[in-house]
Amino acid sequence: MDKFYTRFTILIILAIFFGSSFSSCEKIEDLASFNITYSNPDLTFTLDSMAYPPKSEVILFQKILSINIDSIISKHELDGIENAKFETVMLQIESPDNVNFNWLTSGRVTVSSLDLSETEIASTTSIPNNSRSIEFILTNKEVLSTIKADSFTLKLYGNVTPPIPVKTLQMVLESKIKMRVLPL
Repeated sequence: MDKFYTRFTILIILAIFFGSSFSSCEKIEDLASFNITYSNPDLTFTLDSMAYPPKSEVILFQKILSINIDSIISKHELDGIENAKFETVMLQIESPDNVNFNWLTSGRVTVSSLDLSETEIASTTSIPNNSRSIEFILTNKEVLSTIKADSFTLKLYGNVTPPIPVKTLQMVLESKIKMRVLPL
């Protein structure tokens, strides 16, 4: 009789454990989902110092990009992508070597697609003196619907305080997107 109660108790405990462990598909999906990082191509561009009016926010650079979400899903054998947010956005001066960002007082980066308005993904209002690179502060805004479009536009805005110290500046904008994905 003791063996019966012991086995019965073990079965009850296992049933409770498995019942509570698998009570919700959402819990299982949360446990199974994970993050991947997608690096956008480095965007190299040239600023012409003559093109900017004094003390105003202007578009310093814009580029149309596309990410083949279906290819990412297929490559990583995924069921889908839950969300996407920018993980890093960085701006650097490549050349000339003796120039810094003392002419830039603030900046922001946005993304938009044909059907969706601009979403600010990163900004900075504090640029250290003599800095040659800026790591933007991220807004953690969801951008999956924007980057899923056939193409999206990434824009860099800046508040310029002329003069820009040289005629032309070679710059590079780097960014990465963190995607929360669901395995098959």
